[in-house]
Amino acid sequence: MIQERDILLQASGLGRRDGRTQRLEGLDLVLRRGQVLGLLGVNGAGKSTTLALLSGALRPTSGRVEILGIDLHRHPRRAKRHLGLLPERPPLYPNLTVDENLDFAARLRGMKGRAARSARERIKRQLDLAAFGARLCGRLSKGMAQRVGIAQALVHEPQVVILDEPTAGLDPAQARELRTLIGDIRSRCGVLLATHILRDVEELCEEVLILRDGRLAAHERLHERNRIRIHLLRPPEKETLERLPGVAGVRSQGGGWFELALDDAPAELAREIALHDWGLDAYVPRRHDIESLVGILVGIDEEAA
Repeated sequence: MIQERDILLQASGLGRRDGRTQRLEGLDLVLRRGQVLGLLGVNGAGKSTTLALLSGALRPTSGRVEILGIDLHRHPRRAKRHLGLLPERPPLYPNLTVDENLDFAARLRGMKGRAARSARERIKRQLDLAAFGARLCGRLSKGMAQRVGIAQALVHEPQVVILDEPTAGLDPAQARELRTLIGDIRSRCGVLLATHILRDVEELCEEVLILRDGRLAAHERLHERNRIRIHLLRPPEKETLERLPGVAGVRSQGGGWFELALDDAPAELAREIALHDWGLDAYVPRRHDIESLVGILVGIDEEAA
């Protein structure tokens, strides 16, 4: 159960319309402490609009965003104190050193003098940047530039961190290092990870939101194995299915389709269901793993596939 104190970022009924174009509609989202929540979508799905709304760069035409219970668009300064953002391109000045870029980021967050220097040195230690303080940012590798961009986002110790395509364009070794870094920082904040790289989702995320055509197409919990989907031609009441041995919960999906959460993986469950006069037509183990996301992303109906 999600405790209210663990909710760091929450969007309710979030939408954005530009003229006659609905960019995003009715998005609900919850980010918890210690979580890396994935946000997936092909080009045009509404991912960039969502990030702009969640970071305060755009105002919603419907719904609201709260950061630690503070309304982002009514009290933007208070809310943004708790927010760190790495856009798709790290906002680094190439002719300034790593230290100078981090000092500038700290000052933008209201820190001055000794406090800014202390924050800079702390984040450099945490992100293994101590040896690069005097290096010009224009001479950094892409992977190291991404690391400095994350340092900028974390310099004020935010509780909500939004990362937009952090491993895009990195070589495999750089991407692995950055995934390790993201996994490390999750212990002290909540991370919203927007990406199109499924490897990032597979290694970092327990949950993923999938956008399609400006709407939430799916909210998936990854790596769950003890679930099945069944199709019944003569379905009983949902409560009847819940009383079957080994069944922990049932979700009706319409048209005779049900998703069953299991306490374990009883080998006899299919036989138990088949013994009833329900017209068992399909019995499909559910694997909410990385392969199952591809069809949802591009809009393939799983039942038709």
